[in-house]
Amino acid sequence: MPSLRSSVLIVGHPNPSAIAFGADFATGFKEARAALSEFRYPVIALPISQLFESEAVELLEFANQASPHSQRVIIQNDSRAEALRTVINTGSVFRVLSAYDDPRFDLTIEEALEEFRLLQQNVKLLQLVNEQNERLKKLTTDLEERVEVRRRSLEEAKERLLITNHRVEALHRALVAIHRAGSIAEMERLINEALSGAIGLNWTRILYQSQARIDGSVPLNPKIVAIHRVPLTRGGDRFKETLGHVYFARSAETPFSRDETGFLGQIADAVALAMDRLEKHEKSVTSKHEWEATFDALVDPVCLISNDFTLVRINRSFADRSNADPEKIIGRKCYEAIFRRASPCEGCGLAGAPAVTPGVLSTGSSFRLKPARTVGAPTGQELNVIYDVFSQEIQFKHENVNLHVNMYHDMSSRIRLERQIVESAKMAELGTIGSSIAHELNNPLGGMLSFLQLIKMDLSAESPWRGDIDEMEKAARRCRDIVQSLLGFTRKSTPDAIETIDLREVVEQALKITELQTRSMGIGVHYELPSEPVEARGQFNSLAQALRNFLQNAQEAITERRRHAKIQGEIKVTLRIENDSNVIEIIDNGVGFDPKLGDLIYHPMYTTKDPASHPGLGLTVAQQIIRDHGGRVDISSTQDSGTSAKISFPRAEAVAVSSSF
Repeated sequence: MPSLRSSVLIVGHPNPSAIAFGADFATGFKEARAALSEFRYPVIALPISQLFESEAVELLEFANQASPHSQRVIIQNDSRAEALRTVINTGSVFRVLSAYDDPRFDLTIEEALEEFRLLQQNVKLLQLVNEQNERLKKLTTDLEERVEVRRRSLEEAKERLLITNHRVEALHRALVAIHRAGSIAEMERLINEALSGAIGLNWTRILYQSQARIDGSVPLNPKIVAIHRVPLTRGGDRFKETLGHVYFARSAETPFSRDETGFLGQIADAVALAMDRLEKHEKSVTSKHEWEATFDALVDPVCLISNDFTLVRINRSFADRSNADPEKIIGRKCYEAIFRRASPCEGCGLAGAPAVTPGVLSTGSSFRLKPARTVGAPTGQELNVIYDVFSQEIQFKHENVNLHVNMYHDMSSRIRLERQIVESAKMAELGTIGSSIAHELNNPLGGMLSFLQLIKMDLSAESPWRGDIDEMEKAARRCRDIVQSLLGFTRKSTPDAIETIDLREVVEQALKITELQTRSMGIGVHYELPSEPVEARGQFNSLAQALRNFLQNAQEAITERRRHAKIQGEIKVTLRIENDSNVIEIIDNGVGFDPKLGDLIYHPMYTTKDPASHPGLGLTVAQQIIRDHGGRVDISSTQDSGTSAKISFPRAEAVAVSSSF
């Protein structure tokens, strides 16, 4: 195995260990000559001195023979100018340096290697050009030969052109006749008329597969008539079906040639296509496209199912709600595809449930689904929706089973809007009543405070009644504050109400309203507020209403738990600063809820309480208000242990509030 060689040969270097790159070294010119005999070095570095000028010239001449493209780096040393000129004239001298310790030596070697590679590429490119020229010459010769063959073929084609033109015209007339014919007899007559002049047909007959033979009145003696029979088929090679045969006949003196039989085969194909495939296929494709376009244009999810709930056909909206391609949904159960359920929907007539409306359908019915999770397009997130399902049995059969059309109409937005309208009306009425009550109470409370202050002015500091009068004044002031809080809570917010507010005051406002109920119910309310203001941008009344809804939920959860266990109800409210957020946390020891419910508790149509008295919109409205103020809500709960609502607001100087306020 030959030893590995470097790309650089350095001759007579005084200190080879000082070379940082890989190179082969020769101590003298003889050793260098021997190395060049064994390997063609791309770069050769050699010294020239007065004592060894001739040896250097001989080595370079030998290098020209052994490696003509190698680059030579000459170390001048003390050589004469005339000797240096002779060396340079020898050829391929890349650069002349003064000594081996020249700081440019390493860079010069790299540049010489690059120059050698460039020369090699040029040589290869020249070789490639020569090869391409030779190939081009060969291709030119082949092309000239092919042109000659083509010229002869064209001359022969010209001779057949007139015949072909006649046949093309005849074929055109025959195709027009085939599509114009209203019956088999008319088609036979028109084909015969179109082809009689081109190929001399005497008659044409078209027979179905069920017809055994040609009519006996037609002469079939081969000495009198030449007959060519072509099958009429439809379908592809794998599912080809023979419809019948077409017979072409003319005088026996001129039998059908191979070209003519091929031409008549084209006529037969046109006959078969015109009679069956094209006509029926075009009609079926058009009808299918129209039906699919109409089916997919429906906004509501629609599916065609069998009696065992298997999906036979779906529209685009159904596929979007299932978040899957239609091909992957067909064959699955309808309730599994759109709702990820393991069993049929409640109220479905196919599952044996009675019809909601008497006389609707015995199998399949119209019914309303409870809030159910579906994967809705385009976000791919699971949504809780309420569907009105309209089911109708259709009259045709598919694979010998009855089919039903189910349409799913999303009622979530409508129901949400209706309930929000009811809630808005109730809040508006509550605001009107609360405002009236507040205004009615303000006047007597103001009079009571005035008289109490006059009484205090008449009493001395040592009077035994002064303490009682002070307590009465405090109670009256507290009543006034509660009335003012009620009046502010029921006042409608406007976009101009966005301002810098102190979250401590928001918490106190919500607690004042809540304490009116919790105190009478024996529920303890404890709160911890920072001593310094906690500022945020928003609407005071809206945030107070949101906190009031959370406190109301906590109060109702405690009341619910008290029905089954004797507990001391407690609600703890904390306002604190965590990292970059202002956090309000409301903790109660109420009934709680199952953590598996997850985000379902935020859905406006879902509630763990009695739907007749609690429509389930309070938490949804509160969460939306928090989101509009740039905050977030994290709720954690344990069944029968309590719930914690953590409300976080970013600690920014200005919070972008939604324009929906």
